[in-house]
Amino acid sequence: MSWRLLDEPAPAPGAWNMAVDEALYEALESGASDRPVLRLYTWSPACLSFGFHQEFDAVCDADYIASRGFSAVRRPTGGKAVLHDAELTYSVVALHAAPFGGGLLETYARIAAALAASLARLGLPVTVKERALAIAPGSAAPCFLVPSEKEILVDGRKVVGSAQKRGPRAFLQHGSVPVHLDYEALARATRNSAADATLYRRTFSGLGNLRPGLEVEELRRAFRLGFPEVFAGTWEETGLTKAEADAAARLHREKYATDRWNRGRMPC
Repeated sequence: MSWRLLDEPAPAPGAWNMAVDEALYEALESGASDRPVLRLYTWSPACLSFGFHQEFDAVCDADYIASRGFSAVRRPTGGKAVLHDAELTYSVVALHAAPFGGGLLETYARIAAALAASLARLGLPVTVKERALAIAPGSAAPCFLVPSEKEILVDGRKVVGSAQKRGPRAFLQHGSVPVHLDYEALARATRNSAADATLYRRTFSGLGNLRPGLEVEELRRAFRLGFPEVFAGTWEETGLTKAEADAAARLHREKYATDRWNRGRMPC
């Protein structure tokens, strides 16, 4: 298996980050490419991303977001809202065939193993398991409060929030791996009360709270080692192809940077 690694050291706005992820997905879904991709990236300014089926006004406090200089973007994937700031974000774009070879649960499980291997390189006591939390339907609860198929836990607290988009040929899975979290800002940005921040602190954590002194660049190095440990094969560090860059520019201009996409109502 031959993998591409896109390791992007310069932070980018949320609309651009989502455009690049979808451009990579489009390349595999259309058959223009067949090589799996691991992309590592960061965000500037801080950005509240929310799930494809969520409504902007229900889950985003526009006034608070503007007052803090944050941006907001709708993801192409499902799930709940995430405040991206002091974190590393990963995306995996690949065909449904080997090494994933199966449905949603199998894909989550394989990527969870690579995430766990990466975090274990930091000396963290990582566990991967399923767990249930009582979240009301339609809740504006943030992504890290919502159980997923395979939870990445350290000391019993969730440390990775992931979401996925699947097509007939390929899938995109991306996820937030926070180093530092502003629980109060997350609560305010998602229209939850400041009191909810107490629950957040008990349930999920930035890695820097669990391993003091950890910074994003050390986490980035751990991912560069942990993913190849699970997904054996050749790894080539590349940038976007011209076709991918052109597609990302189009998606940014026509989709992710528009109010129609970010504030409109998505089909069920």
